[in-house]
Amino acid sequence: MSNKIWRVVDLLDWTVGYFQQHGIPNPRLDAEVLLAHLLEKTRLQLYLHFEMPVFQEHLTPFRELIKKRIAHTPVSYLTNRKEFMSLDFYVDERVLIPRPETEQLVETILTTKTENSQRLLELGTGSGVIATSLALQQPEWEIVATDISESALTVAQKNAETHACTERIKFLSGDLFEPIEAINTNRNTRFDWIVCNPPYVKNTERDTLSPDVRDYEPEIALFAGDDGLVVIRRLIAEAPKHLAPGGKLIFEIGERQADSVRALIDAESTYCTYELFKDYAEKERIVLASVP
Repeated sequence: MSNKIWRVVDLLDWTVGYFQQHGIPNPRLDAEVLLAHLLEKTRLQLYLHFEMPVFQEHLTPFRELIKKRIAHTPVSYLTNRKEFMSLDFYVDERVLIPRPETEQLVETILTTKTENSQRLLELGTGSGVIATSLALQQPEWEIVATDISESALTVAQKNAETHACTERIKFLSGDLFEPIEAINTNRNTRFDWIVCNPPYVKNTERDTLSPDVRDYEPEIALFAGDDGLVVIRRLIAEAPKHLAPGGKLIFEIGERQADSVRALIDAESTYCTYELFKDYAEKERIVLASVP
């Protein structure tokens, strides 16, 4: 970037071209999001201020953002923001970036007919977007959220505070059901819902992931053994003893795991019914299983 006076439109056009040269998948969108973030404007406001000059105080940090993006740092980690269920959430390298498929997980819970008051357990809460979104939509529900990563729980708690949900969500540290078992020694606390977006990528698929994902997002939230089912297998086997009568287990799976997951559920006599839902790409990605 030379010493000329840069307008918003010039800066966007230059950045788009630079991103294209470096193989960034969504060059226009990324350029707009990063510049809007830096100038503290919306993308629409950028278009309304196309002729506005951008001075050195913003050019220097924008140049740094560009360098990080062409090194494939995800845009959400550069802005520390990700929209989920029409809400803004804080994200950084300690947590997985929420995906649109996970919104379907929340929407499926909200559209399933239930009693007014429900007790819900989220396993592997990460950034806390599922627990927080549900707490906002269903303030009368009792929600517990666990994660094996203490640093991820810090992010989840930050998001709960931002959305004024701290008193509605109990965060616990530990691996899957372990923190529940530690406080529920009498086995008298059971849940109407158990929800999880588990890691499900095979170790052997590491090289097939985009560098944005592979090199930056937390491995513990991505990979689940040689078949990608290590956590899902535990989830299906252990959930029934923590579900109330008529309780439901809902979780996300990889796009090629439907048949394997069906076999795992069929092998567990505890479940009375189950259903697989397709995502926006017509892939079976959401599993909903119920106990009697």
